Amino acid sequence: MTDLITQPIVQYGFVGFCAVLLGIVVWLIQRLLGVLDANNRIIAGNTEAIRAQAKMTQDLLVLNRSMHDKLLSRPCIARRERED
Repeated sequence: MTDLITQPIVQYGFVGFCAVLLGIVVWLIQRLLGVLDANNRIIAGNTEAIRAQAKMTQDLLVLNRSMHDKLLSRPCIARRERED
């Protein structure tokens, strides 16, 4: 007699517990997807910053070479460089 009363209660308890666990898993997956989205935005920002830095470095290298050539075109500086 007690089995007829307790068995459905235990089964419904397990069903409820499974529903709670499933809800927690869904919530954790949503949080994980949010973290991954934020991480991808950070990586994209860092990649863009690296590209901008590389472009700036390239421009500075061109400017530096141009300045070097202009300085060497002056006779007094070119003479000193050849003497060293």
